[in-house]
Formats: sequence, C-alpha cells, structure tokens
Amino acid sequence: MHTMIGHTDLRNSNYEDDIKYTVQVHRLILGLIGVWPNFEKPQKWARFLRGLLRIVCCFLLSFNLIPWILYMFLIVDTFKGRLKMLGALFFYSMVPAMYCTLMLRQDRIKECMRHLQEDWRNVQDVNDRRIMLDKARAGRFILICTTVFLFTSGFTYRLIKPIVRGKITIGNVTIRPLVQGNYYIFFDPQKSPAYEIVFSMHLVTGIVIYIVTTSVCGITALFTMHVCGQLKMLTIWLENLPNEDHWSKECAVAQRLATIVMHHVRIRKFLHQIQGVVGEMCFIEIIGSTLILCLLGYYVITGWEQNDALSSMTYAIMLVSFTFNIFILCYIGEVLSSQGSEVNTTCCTIDWYCLPSKEARYLILVIAMARYPVKLTAGKVIDLSFNSFGAVSNFVSTFHPHYNNHKAFIIKVRYSHKRYF
Repeated sequence: MHTMIGHTDLRNSNYEDDIKYTVQVHRLILGLIGVWPNFEKPQKWARFLRGLLRIVCCFLLSFNLIPWILYMFLIVDTFKGRLKMLGALFFYSMVPAMYCTLMLRQDRIKECMRHLQEDWRNVQDVNDRRIMLDKARAGRFILICTTVFLFTSGFTYRLIKPIVRGKITIGNVTIRPLVQGNYYIFFDPQKSPAYEIVFSMHLVTGIVIYIVTTSVCGITALFTMHVCGQLKMLTIWLENLPNEDHWSKECAVAQRLATIVMHHVRIRKFLHQIQGVVGEMCFIEIIGSTLILCLLGYYVITGWEQNDALSSMTYAIMLVSFTFNIFILCYIGEVLSSQGSEVNTTCCTIDWYCLPSKEARYLILVIAMARYPVKLTAGKVIDLSFNSFGAVSNFVSTFHPHYNNHKAFIIKVRYSHKRYF
C-alpha cells in the first residue's frame, strides 16, 4: 500500500488512459524492434512476429557492421583512412551491444512496467495524478526530442550526403555513392540491382540503429521521470504532514509517517530495479558517444582543412546529436538527484514542532533514509549528472586535434585518457 492513508479507498478510474498516455510513444518505438514486453500470454502470431523482428534487426545490424570491418582492415591500408572510419566502427559496435542488452533485460523491463502500472492504478489524489502526468509528459518529450535529433543527423549522413555528392568518375569507371564504404566478398555493390538493394538496406539499417539508440534514452526517461514524480508526491506529503486539513481526523500522525516511509521504501526499490535495467546500456552509451565525439571533432576539422563543406556540416550535425544524447542522460540523472535532495531538504525543514513530541521523533528515521543520495549511474561507474557531462566535455576537449601530425595526435590521446580515468 503506497497511497495516502485517510483518503477514500478509491483507485484511479482513469488509470488505463493514464498508462496509455505514459507509454504510448515508448511502446511504439520499442515495439518496432521487438523488445516491448508482453503483459499477457501472447498468441502464436505475436510470438512469431516478435521473433521475426529480432532476427531482422540482428541481420541488419550485422549487415552494417561486418562489411564495414572488412573494408576497414582489408581494403583501407592507411592510418588516416582507418582513423576516419574508426568513429563509425565505435557506433556500429555500440548499437548491437545495446540491442542485445535490451533483449536480455526484457523481463526486468516488464517488472518495472508492472510497478509503474501499479502506481498509476493506486493514485487517488488529484494533485498527485497531475504531478505524475507532468512527469509522464516530460518523459515523452525527452524521447521525441532524442528521436528527432538522431534521425536528423543520421539521415543527413546516410541519405542527403550520398545524394548531394553524386557519382564519381575515375577514368572510364563510374562509382555510384553508397552510404558508407563496405567490402562485400560475394558480389559487387556497384552493379544493378545490387546497388539499389544495398543502398535501401543501408537506409533501413539506419532506422533500426537510431531506434535502438533512442530506446535507451526512452526507457531511462520513462522510468526515471516516474520516480521523480513519486518523489515529488512524497515531498508534498511531508510538507502536509503537520497540516490536519490534508488528512482525515481519524488518521494518526504515526499512520501518516508509516505511509510516507512505506512509499519511500517502494521508490528506493523501484530505483534499484531501474538501475539494473538501464545501467549497462547507459554505460555503453556514455563511453561510446564520448569516443565518437572525440573523433567527430577531428573529422570536422579535417573536412574544413580540405575545403569539404558537406562533410564538415554533416559531422558537425552528428557531433551536436551525440552531445545531445549524453546531455539527455546526464539531465535525467540530474533531475532525479535534485528531486531526491528536495525530499531530504523538506524532511529537515517541515514544521515538526506542530507534531506531538513522541511522533516527531519518528522523523529521525525518515530524515536518515532521505539523506541517502538518490542517483542513477552508468554501470555503477559514472554518475549521471551535470558534473559528469562537464567531465565528458572536458575530456573531449583534450582530444582536440590541433596538429596535422597524426603521431602527435596519438601521443595526446595516450596522455588524455589517463587524466580522464
């Protein structure tokens, strides 16, 4: 039981609509890659469709990664050429790792979703429901913004850039632009209809890649914003603790404190569940995006030096997008930490002197639990906060390649990573 004692024992009559609103966008995004959990026993066709989606996604991700690796190590034989492909290699390796983690964490996602549904079902107070809707709206907004940023930068690289560049003629050979350099052992991608098929598959693969990436931010935002809503409710309950107008007359102070403690413990357990779901994925996202940002800065500068405005603009857009991804994860963690600090401050500043002296002493236990920091970490290694975002930004700035000499750049890399870790 985690509702306000003393209120009429009525459940939220609109909870089905509220849950639908909360998870509508997330269900669409995760359903497209076959990782949205089923809460009822699925029919045979539903299981078949889910399995088919996962097989297709794994095939497309492999079709994107393996030819890239072959081309990078078998065809490209210069350091500069491989360095130019290294950023995409990090990204194309990061996405399958996150997708596998999503599939492995499906049962934990289902448990978190049931917890979320139970909270919506049991909310009674109109103000509490409004707080939860505000946080649900924030979670939707974060997911939509992340999707827009990623798809804008991704399709600038995968669609607009190849079309603008057009065909390249070298002697009597005409090379039609592909999304990326690949080495296909069994066929020539420049011949029709292989070219059209490969180009189309690269676009579809891009959709899968960006959906997987946005799913990580979406799941993190969905559950963390819900926790923020619960903590906000807890703050208001603490503020109203000495106020009899917000409680029924038969509700004793001890009962009020018991409700608050039980709800706080429930929030803590839910946060631990969330950490188990998104911790590894956030770690992959933060580390991978940080390395990619270092290389994107290099690509922007080299493109500018070579008077390649199209490449510089494309990489600059991608740089903004990956920076935004890291910022969003750190922003979510910062909001959570701020809301937890607000609960701690409220515990220490409420009008405790208005309570009976015996019951007022029970607040010591509430204060002790509230002082324990509420935070979200990336793999229990990096705290998701604005401080971490500043550290990542500082780390990326140390990789700024001021030199045309690539040996000097590599020496700078070796010493910079020691400072960061």
